[in-house]
Amino acid sequence: MAYTLTPISLDLNTDMTHTCHVHLSRDRHIIGIIEFHKAGYAFQWEDLEYMRRKTDEFSLIPAPEECIAAIVIDIRNVTPFIDQETPIIPWRLVDEECPIRLLIPSDRVEFYAGFFEPTWITSDLNTALAEIRTSLDNFMH
Repeated sequence: MAYTLTPISLDLNTDMTHTCHVHLSRDRHIIGIIEFHKAGYAFQWEDLEYMRRKTDEFSLIPAPEECIAAIVIDIRNVTPFIDQETPIIPWRLVDEECPIRLLIPSDRVEFYAGFFEPTWITSDLNTALAEIRTSLDNFMH
């Protein structure tokens, strides 16, 4: 007797999009920058799962020398508010105590400081990169 198999898809039905960049510190540490975009005003499970999958995937992407050593997650272009139940910070980076920054709109600092690590929160990419570079380069010297 043959077992029945039901085909499924791992694709997510979401209008969420992202862009990724990398930045090298003075000592060639790789800082990953992932920026999310969501125009709609309501989150669905698929949107949150998309963010979780993409940040996890990005944190493990092998670069020429090694995986990323720090991450900037940019949610300034995400209209709905993310809550504390949303697992957008990759566990690998948390476990390895890698520098993490969450870029948010400046008018949401108080809201997000209530459940994300306050030192992770900023609203300016250049500030985030400068803080991470200082942290990584000081660690090595």
